[in-house]
Amino acid sequence: MALPKLLCVALFVIASASLVEGRTPYNGGQRPRLITYYLQQQFGVNELGMVPPARPPVNGTNTGFGVEVVYEFTMTAEQSPQSKVLGYVRGTAIAVNNTAASTTFFVQNVIHYDDGFVRGTLSQQGEAIFASLPWEFAITGGTGAFRNAYGFNVGRFISSTPTPNGNLITTFYEASVFFNH
Repeated sequence: MALPKLLCVALFVIASASLVEGRTPYNGGQRPRLITYYLQQQFGVNELGMVPPARPPVNGTNTGFGVEVVYEFTMTAEQSPQSKVLGYVRGTAIAVNNTAASTTFFVQNVIHYDDGFVRGTLSQQGEAIFASLPWEFAITGGTGAFRNAYGFNVGRFISSTPTPNGNLITTFYEASVFFNH
């Protein structure tokens, strides 16, 4: 089953957020640990349509309500896909609402991070509407060095490059991670 074009664009937009300054939630005075990485999203290779749409696409869209995609993308230290690998992001995206103006996806990811010094996983989830910026996801827990973590993760689009197998979309993320210690 071919993955709908809008779903590829939607997943790209999930990871292509604009970094913005904002108020930091109350955290008992602690400063967040910043985790930064580039996400290398190879569409056409590392994603799989799992559930077909429950309803057909609305006029003006390519994604039907209920379509679900499972994916795994590589995280790198620099913009180049050949730079040091820091881990990977595995997750799902489900179209939970779509109109001609936008499509809303529910996203749930596990970020597997290992930079040689810090190692663990972060759980991240949220809804993304592909009509306005920024995209921000809640960090809802973690394991290893991120045990008892919470926070938020925002990112921005860097580039999109056609490949023989699909499209390589690179995005930059900055996660602000707090701990309940």
